[in-house]
Amino acid sequence: MYVAIFVLGLIFVIMFHEFGHYATAKLFGMKVEKFFLGFGPTLWSFRGGETEYGVKAIPAGGFVKIVGMSDAEEVDPADSGRTFREQAAWKRTIVLVAGSATHFVVAAGLVFAALAFVGLPDPDAPATNTIEVVVEGSPADRAGVALGDRITAVDGRPTPDFDAVRDALAGRAGETVALRLERDGGERELSVQLASQLPDGTAGAFLGVGPAAVVRTLPVGEALRSTVSGDLSIFSIAVANLRGLGQAFSPAALAEWFGSVDDPGPRQADGPVSLVGVGQTVNALGQSGDVFNVLLLLALLNITLGTLNMLPLPPLDGGHLAVLLIEEGVNGVRRLRGRSASWRLDPSVVTPIALAVILFFVVLSLTALYVDLVKPASDLLPR
Repeated sequence: MYVAIFVLGLIFVIMFHEFGHYATAKLFGMKVEKFFLGFGPTLWSFRGGETEYGVKAIPAGGFVKIVGMSDAEEVDPADSGRTFREQAAWKRTIVLVAGSATHFVVAAGLVFAALAFVGLPDPDAPATNTIEVVVEGSPADRAGVALGDRITAVDGRPTPDFDAVRDALAGRAGETVALRLERDGGERELSVQLASQLPDGTAGAFLGVGPAAVVRTLPVGEALRSTVSGDLSIFSIAVANLRGLGQAFSPAALAEWFGSVDDPGPRQADGPVSLVGVGQTVNALGQSGDVFNVLLLLALLNITLGTLNMLPLPPLDGGHLAVLLIEEGVNGVRRLRGRSASWRLDPSVVTPIALAVILFFVVLSLTALYVDLVKPASDLLPR
């Protein structure tokens, strides 16, 4: 189920990104010819007004075609005044940035939902008597204690929370105790012989269960504030993400990554993760019931996509913005000198950079996909 949710969510994010370009271009009166999901041959489309909407065969993204994006493009005289290249620089800047901005809007919505509707464990509340962890091979595991069971009594002594369970077991190493459990609306009793040693090797009564924490959601106002300020805000996540991307794309980190692709050992925690790897992790977290971290991971994914897309590298949106800023800067100087403000950056300079960037990301994505298939990203989650 979580894989399907992830795929549908990814399609929504792609199209919302393109909608950002589409909506702002329409707002400024530009002519939008196409709005498509995917690339390659058209599978299905329809025309709504002057725009063609549809789906193409290769689901590797989406695109919006605005008339006059390139100076080399021939434009129908009837579209004069409505082309991208004829608009003021600030309008073109907004259109270019709008796609990436949608990712931060989605991230903010996900963080808010996590805080307001899913919630965080409350460190001040006593842990419940509901079992969230059963240690494999432990006395509880061998006796048949299951995830979701509630320990309501130990040897007839009521245990309303996990502190009461600990108190009832204290000093009883090696003894057999009777656990009263609530499961699926019914009650049952199990006899369990406690171990005499804790996992760290010290002496003590060991049952082998862990409690479910009390989860607290934030009021709407507090959740909104925490979405934009504090450790879990989108700004804090974005700053940490930017630092991480800077480290991951450093020459030393890239050399180490490409050198470790065929490493037979366990997967390292640092390194690129493909969308397949993100899907694996989302599914694993969802299956374990950790919806809070599913939402935070999806927020992080959106922030990463928005940040990467604004890198000043063609053919990314940030690359188009960099070209625009360079041209406006040069033309500003030309105006001051009384010269024509019509200078344009030669496409022959931009094209090789764009091809190199595309090749780099294709290679990086393929190696990340290979590693995710051989060593699933979900293996990095704590057990």
